[in-house]
Amino acid sequence: MKLRSLGLERYGRFTGRVLEFDPEARVTVIVGANEAGKTTALAAVADALYGIETRSRYNFLHDYKAMRLAATVEAPDGRSLSFARLKRQNATLIDPASETPLADDSLAAFLGAHDRQAFLDIFGLNQRRLREGGEKLLAGGGDLAETLLAAAPGLGQVAALRDRFQESAAKIFNPARRTASHTFHVAVDKRTQAQKAVREQELRVDEVKKLREAAERAAGARRDTEMAERAADAALARARALVQAARELRLLDGQALALAALGELPVVAAGFVAGARDALQHLASARERHRFASDEVERVDAERAGIGLDDGILPFAETVEAVDGERTAVAKELLSLPNRRVEAGEARAALERIAQSLGLSDVARLLAALPDLPLLARAEDLADRKRMAAATTEALSRERSRQLADRQLAETARAGLGHVADPTPLQRRLALLDGAEERERALRQLEHRLDAQRAQLGERVARLGHGLADADALAALPLPSLGAAEATLRDLRLVDDALGRLHEAFSALEEQAGQAEARLALLKSGRPAPTDAAISAARRDRDIAWSALRPLALGERGRRDGDVESVVNLDRALVAADQLADERQVETQRLAELAQAERDLADLAVRQDAARKRLAEATARHGAVLRDWSGLWALSGLQLSADDRALALLREVESIRQARDQLRQEAAQAAAQRDSIAFERAETDRLRAQLDLPALGEAPLRMADLRDAIAVAEARFLKARDHERDLRQLDEGQVDLAAREQAAAAVLAGLVAEADEVFARLAIRAEASAGEARAAIDLWRDALQLYVKLEMAERRIAGIERDRDQFASRVAALLEELGAAAEDDPFAAARQLRGRLDRARQLRSRADAVDEAVEARKRALAVAAEALEAAEAAMAELLAAAGCADEAMLAPLLDRLDQAEIRAGRIAEARERLAGLGDGRSEDEIRAAIDGRDDAGLAMAAAETEAAHAEARIARDAAIESDTQARSALAALDGREGAAAAAQDEQDAVAEIAEAVERFSRDHVAARLLSAAIERYRAEHQNPIVERASTAFQMLTDGQWSGIGIDYDEDPPRLAAMRDGGHFSPETLSEGTRDQLFLALRIAAIEEHARRASPLPFIADDLFITFDEKRTAAGFRLLAELGAVTQVIVFSHHLHVAEQAVAVLGKQAAVIEL
Repeated sequence: MKLRSLGLERYGRFTGRVLEFDPEARVTVIVGANEAGKTTALAAVADALYGIETRSRYNFLHDYKAMRLAATVEAPDGRSLSFARLKRQNATLIDPASETPLADDSLAAFLGAHDRQAFLDIFGLNQRRLREGGEKLLAGGGDLAETLLAAAPGLGQVAALRDRFQESAAKIFNPARRTASHTFHVAVDKRTQAQKAVREQELRVDEVKKLREAAERAAGARRDTEMAERAADAALARARALVQAARELRLLDGQALALAALGELPVVAAGFVAGARDALQHLASARERHRFASDEVERVDAERAGIGLDDGILPFAETVEAVDGERTAVAKELLSLPNRRVEAGEARAALERIAQSLGLSDVARLLAALPDLPLLARAEDLADRKRMAAATTEALSRERSRQLADRQLAETARAGLGHVADPTPLQRRLALLDGAEERERALRQLEHRLDAQRAQLGERVARLGHGLADADALAALPLPSLGAAEATLRDLRLVDDALGRLHEAFSALEEQAGQAEARLALLKSGRPAPTDAAISAARRDRDIAWSALRPLALGERGRRDGDVESVVNLDRALVAADQLADERQVETQRLAELAQAERDLADLAVRQDAARKRLAEATARHGAVLRDWSGLWALSGLQLSADDRALALLREVESIRQARDQLRQEAAQAAAQRDSIAFERAETDRLRAQLDLPALGEAPLRMADLRDAIAVAEARFLKARDHERDLRQLDEGQVDLAAREQAAAAVLAGLVAEADEVFARLAIRAEASAGEARAAIDLWRDALQLYVKLEMAERRIAGIERDRDQFASRVAALLEELGAAAEDDPFAAARQLRGRLDRARQLRSRADAVDEAVEARKRALAVAAEALEAAEAAMAELLAAAGCADEAMLAPLLDRLDQAEIRAGRIAEARERLAGLGDGRSEDEIRAAIDGRDDAGLAMAAAETEAAHAEARIARDAAIESDTQARSALAALDGREGAAAAAQDEQDAVAEIAEAVERFSRDHVAARLLSAAIERYRAEHQNPIVERASTAFQMLTDGQWSGIGIDYDEDPPRLAAMRDGGHFSPETLSEGTRDQLFLALRIAAIEEHARRASPLPFIADDLFITFDEKRTAAGFRLLAELGAVTQVIVFSHHLHVAEQAVAVLGKQAAVIEL
């Protein structure tokens, strides 16, 4: 797409300006000095194509509604579109001819897929964007860097595949950095959690049975206490209801007594009391209004009687007002009459002075000879031409004198310079040394940096200790890999953690066993427990004692000496056996706990044996991992502890090795630069000798001395060339001056002849100078104006005097009609008549208003009388209904009726509350329930019931708490029933770890292989953009640099400028050369982009600030080549840039000046 025209109709500082672009030109240069509007025109291109920005800064002359741009664009297939762009929300595109809106997508076919940002990023370029793009390129970022370094033919999909493999591997595992989101670490954490869950979620059957029985007992107790609490609550509610009912009955009886105390009352309708009170108030109000209306009627009658009228002047009101208006106008004119007379006198005096100046006898002759305007215009033109002819003759004379002086100066100056040689060969040799100072300075800095890095490397090796001499010795040391050391240390830490957990578990089992033994001893302490064995032994003792006494009791033998002791033993055995049997019924819980304690001891012994075996296995594993760790360091001869310090040592060693390799590469680069700089110093010494400058010796390069010396030689050469050019121009000027002098003499002769005819008619001498003639003509013009002024003043004076006399006559006639005495001053009489008329009107208006007020007051009095009569009739009806003789008796009766209504309402409310408390019982039943009990008795019964309810609630809460605890214990057991699931989770986690390791190995190796293949392919196939940029860079530098390449020795590969087969990083180039490198890359990228998509115009703004004349010329030649692909528009502040474009490109360049 190309721009054929850009209309700045109302935009920024422009109004109606149109820029036309030559279709034959490959480069268009738009030149504008400061404040000429170059920046405005530059911004207008983007606003015209994509819309004026919402908050535009170019509305300082034309507001938003008036802003308007226009353009004509042409597509590559020849289609064109003319449009105008407005600043508004909708329909911003219109047809400039018909002003009808165009579709919003009308430009889509011309702009393609480029939006505003893409247009500015790709096709809009100034020095800032040029350098920013270049810096991103050097840093390895930005769209252009990706295009140049990663878009070799056929590598796009391969690079994308490599990136996918790298991204996939990074999500699984990163050896350098542990992140919780990595798949591998997620699986490891999952296995750890599953192992912990297995240990925590083991269950025992006896524990489950015990907790479930406790839960059932707690649930039964909760149900019983809840039922008891509900029964106590109902009893409490009934007791409280009786207490409240007693209060309500007392209130009911009190209000009934108060109602009876009011005595007998008349029966009246509902609302009678409120109506009667309203009637009393209405009657009082009606009486007050009637009294007020009577007073008002008397007041306005007295006011009307005091008004005196003057109606005799009212019929002449229109005439009096007209006379008063005329008085003001005539008085104003009379005030200006002296001024008019003065103006007339001044005009006549001025005409007399003009007549004398022109040599005329009086004003009459002057007025008779007044010329017409065409004659004056002809005389003025003739005077101007005579003045110009005289000025031309004088200027030609001065110019001849100046030419003689300039020739003498030029000849003297040229002779003083003598022979001057052309400095161009020296300048070319100096240009070949461009950037030598920066390169030498960079080399010195590089050498200093290398020395510092070597010292720093030695210090880092020394800090490592272990008797290492230097970095080379460290590089040769057979240390283990960081990955192997990390893996071994990680295994050792896992074994340490497992061993620590086993020790903790074994200690916990020992502690549990000790607690179980103590509990068992506590249960067995004191009186023997009534176990089955103890009861059996007591029964055996009882049977033995009975067997000794049984024959005596049956009469089978006689009494013996030991029978008394046997009886005592039998009694003791019977008591002991019976007591153990009775205690067996009471101490069932103790026996159960004793049995449980014995079972717990047996279980703990089994678990201790298993834990002891696992601890031995873990100890053996720990020793094996320690041996593996020692084996890693065996070849190096180092003995390091298995901790993070060993890993830190390996990381530091790897960093030192990388720094050593980088140092060796930079040292090789410094050696190559040293040879190049030695050649440049030799060439510099030869130039200095040729320019008579002292040799440098060992001092740093000083290119400024060479540039200054060559600049002096160039200045002498240019000065000599300028003097020779001036002499040639002076010769040409003398010939031209002679021709102009001859022409000026002929023009002057013709003007003298014309003056003889014209000046005589204006009383001007024919030989008068131009100034004299011009003065006379000005006098004639003044005379014409003064004549008009005099005539107008005299006419105005006569009119004012006539108006004054007519006004006096009309005032006298009006006074006569009114029967008033005549006045000497008609103006004072007119003012008095107007005052009398105003007062008469005011009196009449006041009288009319008072008459209306009298009628209104009388009507109000009649209305008040009617209202009073109606109020009295209504009051009579109320008194009859209440049985009262007058109004004084009615008020106390109304108060008694109010009290009766209040008492009845309270009785009804009390009965309603009593019905709510009775729970379906009648008032008599409630009275019967309370009968015989006072308030104290009822309160005491309620307090006892409330205490019983509180005890029931406490018992319920305790049962609920016990039930909740039992349920929580069962829920905890339910949560611990997942040991099998946790074991399965552990196995799943192990499988996920294996899968993550397999996927990471596959993706990581694939990414590394693809990266190696891409780098090898790049080395074998040069990027077409780099090839084009290389050719462009060679053109821009006039062959001083051979091109651009990619230095694949760098990691990552980097762009470099090429000279004499060597690569030079952009940082070592001069500012101007670096800008030329970036421009070559940008133009190559745009040409490559144009092969894939329809390009937009390339807009460049002040690109050549750091370019000298030769490289500016080369830059225009390169832009002309780009102009064959797309339209090129260059904005500049400097006219010489446009001149150079025309000098280099000829007709292929077009210039537009703002």
